[in-house]
Amino acid sequence: MLKNTFLHIPGVGERTELRLWRSGICSWEDFLRVRQVPLPPGLQDHLRYYVEKSLDHLSRGDAGYFQRHLPPREHWRLYPDFKERTAFVDIETTGGGSHALNITVIGLYNGSEYKVFIQGRNLEEFQSEVERYDLLVTYNGKCFDLPVLKNYFGQQGLGQAHLDLRYFLRRIGYFGGLKRVEESLGIRRPPSLRGVDGYFAVLLWYRHLRGDARALDALIRYNWEDVVNLQALLEIGFNRLIASLPLPLMPLPLAAKPTAALSFDPTVFEELKRELRTPIRP
Repeated sequence: MLKNTFLHIPGVGERTELRLWRSGICSWEDFLRVRQVPLPPGLQDHLRYYVEKSLDHLSRGDAGYFQRHLPPREHWRLYPDFKERTAFVDIETTGGGSHALNITVIGLYNGSEYKVFIQGRNLEEFQSEVERYDLLVTYNGKCFDLPVLKNYFGQQGLGQAHLDLRYFLRRIGYFGGLKRVEESLGIRRPPSLRGVDGYFAVLLWYRHLRGDARALDALIRYNWEDVVNLQALLEIGFNRLIASLPLPLMPLPLAAKPTAALSFDPTVFEELKRELRTPIRP
């Protein structure tokens, strides 16, 4: 998709890009090959310079160039070319207001390996790990995960391209929280994790602090589901979005969901569900 993109070129907007696509100029190579371009000569020379420059940056794997020049809402176009340098990220916290909450767990999935960073153990290692990636994918991370991470680790980090799937999926008609959108797109969680949300993650952390040996494993397993499912959401959404474009693009092959090699005791979720259903007596 990146080679079909002209929006990162200064002075090129959606109308110009669409005009090029509809005239049969669907890629950078098409633009360089075709003699008759439906643009004024001065603009043609301008585009030629930036197309050649773009090919050079892409050949060097320079995702930062496109991150700086693409509108943020179009960072999804980076994914196929930088799939191996994409990190899916989700955090769990202690809950409360923005000034009171603390990070408890950070999950990071790169399409093949899940890594977890835990408060009091290895949370500080997240910063060096995430620097290996060029594209960060979250759900509602624009409003929550990234501001919390930047508040904890400092504003100098996490400058990669960022794709918030909450807003990306709205473009194809899917609204609501992560679990609701998963259900709408046919992504199913194990029975023991259905009906479990972020509030459970808060309660599990406090159970862990009080010595419940089951709680941390259950929290990590919950986070694993949140993080790994982001890849499926992105790839399904990507294929549906490109199908609406006037471009001859092949859909992405959907990555198979990995098997969770994380043992946990599901009874802790059942206990929490019962506690939350029990009315508080005056």
